[in-house]
Amino acid sequence: MATPTQMKHAASQQGRTPSQITAATPPVSTPFSVSQAHAAFSPRGPRSSPQQFKKSPATSSTLMGHPANGALNFDSPSAAAAMGALGISGALDIGLEHVGVGGFGGLGGLSSEDEKIKRLDAVIDILSKAKGRVSEAGLERLTLRTGLTSMWDEHRSPDGRKTKMLVMAGNALGLDIFLNNNIVENVSLSFPESAPIVTRHKDQASKILLKDLQLRPDQSPLTKTLDKFAANLERLASLDRLSIIPGLDCQEALAGIYDSLDRLHKWELSKLREEPSMSGKPERFLETTVMCTKSGRPAMHARDLVGLSVEYWTERRHVVPKTPDTGRFCERLEKVWSILVGCKALDGEMFPPVRVSDNWISQKVVVESGPDDILPGGMALDWQEPEAVNLPQTDDNKDKGVDVVHPDGTTHKIPNVKFVATLTPPVIVPQSVWNTLHSLTGAAAQPMLLPSYTFDSISFPIADGSHHDASELRVITCKRALSIPSGDDGDAKLRNHKNTLLIYKPVYGQTVTELSFSHPRQLVDVLPILRQYALISTLLARSFGSDVTGEPLQQKDDAVFKVEQVTTTKYEYEVFMANKVNIGDHDLTLDVVLTVHPSAGLHVVFPFRGATANIDMQIQPNGLVQILSQNVVPEEDEDIPEADKGKKKRFTPRDLGRLLEVMEDLCSWAEWIRRNLS
Repeated sequence: MATPTQMKHAASQQGRTPSQITAATPPVSTPFSVSQAHAAFSPRGPRSSPQQFKKSPATSSTLMGHPANGALNFDSPSAAAAMGALGISGALDIGLEHVGVGGFGGLGGLSSEDEKIKRLDAVIDILSKAKGRVSEAGLERLTLRTGLTSMWDEHRSPDGRKTKMLVMAGNALGLDIFLNNNIVENVSLSFPESAPIVTRHKDQASKILLKDLQLRPDQSPLTKTLDKFAANLERLASLDRLSIIPGLDCQEALAGIYDSLDRLHKWELSKLREEPSMSGKPERFLETTVMCTKSGRPAMHARDLVGLSVEYWTERRHVVPKTPDTGRFCERLEKVWSILVGCKALDGEMFPPVRVSDNWISQKVVVESGPDDILPGGMALDWQEPEAVNLPQTDDNKDKGVDVVHPDGTTHKIPNVKFVATLTPPVIVPQSVWNTLHSLTGAAAQPMLLPSYTFDSISFPIADGSHHDASELRVITCKRALSIPSGDDGDAKLRNHKNTLLIYKPVYGQTVTELSFSHPRQLVDVLPILRQYALISTLLARSFGSDVTGEPLQQKDDAVFKVEQVTTTKYEYEVFMANKVNIGDHDLTLDVVLTVHPSAGLHVVFPFRGATANIDMQIQPNGLVQILSQNVVPEEDEDIPEADKGKKKRFTPRDLGRLLEVMEDLCSWAEWIRRNLS
């Protein structure tokens, strides 16, 4: 009598070869066939008695070490596939159901669900970094990713060409992108529901977005990526998602901060022009001085970034370009430190929410002298405290704010949004300074994460595979080829510098990338500290070849120059009478000791006058260099040697610090001292 099990076996023979078909199917009554039936249709193994296992030839062969004839040796690919889909291992019949077998030699263990999710997230992160190419499909995918709604609109020009327009829209944002055969021709940004202080900046933002999408003469549609455009669009979309219309417009909140900081910047610039020491100075020099010593320079939609930024530091701030072309070149390529101001959800954090106002500081900017914010002129900045934003009590805003009960018993809904400052580039600071920055902005400092890193290991990452004890001295060496003048004729030659950085006292450090704040006054308060460590990072990067982000730079020149020179007594006498130092072609050794706690400083040692120059300096807030001790020039209260009187202007220790502020390069600074002060 035929049974359903026998029919299954008969059906499974359709895909067999002739040699396989000749093999007889075991009877249903045998334990072998029962085991197969259960294995094919049950997620668990057979519940056989011990007697059955003893009498079963299948199980006996399995225990004898013949896995090819084991209980899970299927005669049907569909049965094996079903078992694989159920995640059942081949050891079910001996009581190892759903047990990882990672320890059984080459058999791999089953991955847990958490591991699979982790791997999937890693793949998604890798794929999300690639924003795609500039095309109709790429722009549409990017719109979906940012959460904006979109639609296509087709137009036909008078000459018969068909163009398309991609319309993106949000709560208070509109963006129209005009394309012709996947080539972007124009971009138009609009804020239909925003105030005039927002809409007057939209044209500049549209130019930046168009620049991100347009092809340059050296680019091809196949290689033009959406990376820059995606970053700016995500910034706009993030502010739009946080906005609550009516009630809160994040764009208006940022525009109000810009107006207040711009008012302060213009006032500081006007006061600087009135100083006698600044008479006749170029306008660019005055603007850079205010940016690097005062409240920074606010900018709306500048330097290819859409949004509000506050520039507070730049490379070689004391060097002024002599021609307009040089000025434009420096403006395009110079490295600028800035703070990108934005908004972020509070997510239950106890922090003051955003406020909307263009009067964070009064129209007069200053008031009579007070206990806080004392300026050199005896005046204090007149900071204001705008009123909090109260959202309307509507059904749409029911879940978009936080209910707060006031002392009078009334309930108000405030935004669930805060101001954030993103540092571009990030700044590396010691742990104590990290805590100080958070206290200045009113934010709770994040706990130190494990594993923790020292200040020097963030600036100069330790190579993978190498081990360094943080309690021991760390030595970092670097070779650098420096171009120096070789004589009065203006010719230059290369000298190799062997630079060594020594860290005797490692201090825990942090990389400052983002700070929460509630008032623009707090941004102004943190700028001096950020400038201090921006200069330290610059000095270390130029002398020891590491970026402030920890990524190694390309080696500038690792060649060793060996030049033999034969000198005569007459030549040496002429050099001595001309009061010149014989620089020579040998390598220059420059040793630097770094300390960042309790104060940031450098101790520099290099050959000088047949001996050794020892200069101990402190890097102060606002990037000022103070010489604490040195043996290069006479102290200000020290008598000048009789042989040096009446020759040149007396060079003081303060001038040494000022010279380093101008050069921002320890190697060039040491060469100048050796050449001009020997």
